[in-house]
Amino acid sequence: MWILIGVTAALLVCDRVLKALARSEKLRYRGKLLQLTHLENPGFFLGKGSRYPGFLRWVPLGIWLLAAALLLPDVERRTAPARLGILLTLTGGLSNQYDRLRRGSVTDYVRFPGAGKKLRSLVWRLADFMLLGGTVLTAIGLLRELKKSNQQRLLWSAANRDPPETGVTCLRAF
Repeated sequence: MWILIGVTAALLVCDRVLKALARSEKLRYRGKLLQLTHLENPGFFLGKGSRYPGFLRWVPLGIWLLAAALLLPDVERRTAPARLGILLTLTGGLSNQYDRLRRGSVTDYVRFPGAGKKLRSLVWRLADFMLLGGTVLTAIGLLRELKKSNQQRLLWSAANRDPPETGVTCLRAF
């Protein structure tokens, strides 16, 4: 678990440093597949909601706090992909929320000009990849847990049949 916490903490530090470099105009690269640039996004995805700065500052903070309160107490009982996914999602959200509270916007700095037409116009940050990757890993981990739970339930019901005459449940050896 400590390794996962270390990985997410390192990614958080990298995101913070890259945002600071982008804002200082020291983060510049123009390749065919990848560009490092600077864009301040006062809204959500594609600048949506930028006309509601109060909403964008405080409502996501409430959602983040609720998610952290619900997910963190059980994180150690989850599968490895779910643990990493939960930590990545919460850390990416924390980085973005810190920017929103402190600056009123988030700093984007990664663009993929060689991608398809729709992706080419988007500008990303490491926190976005943490949120997306974390969501996928959490879903994979939770699906694994569900599959394992269903398998255990089937095994339990196959091993514990009530004898019709007694109605007593017993565990039979396989």
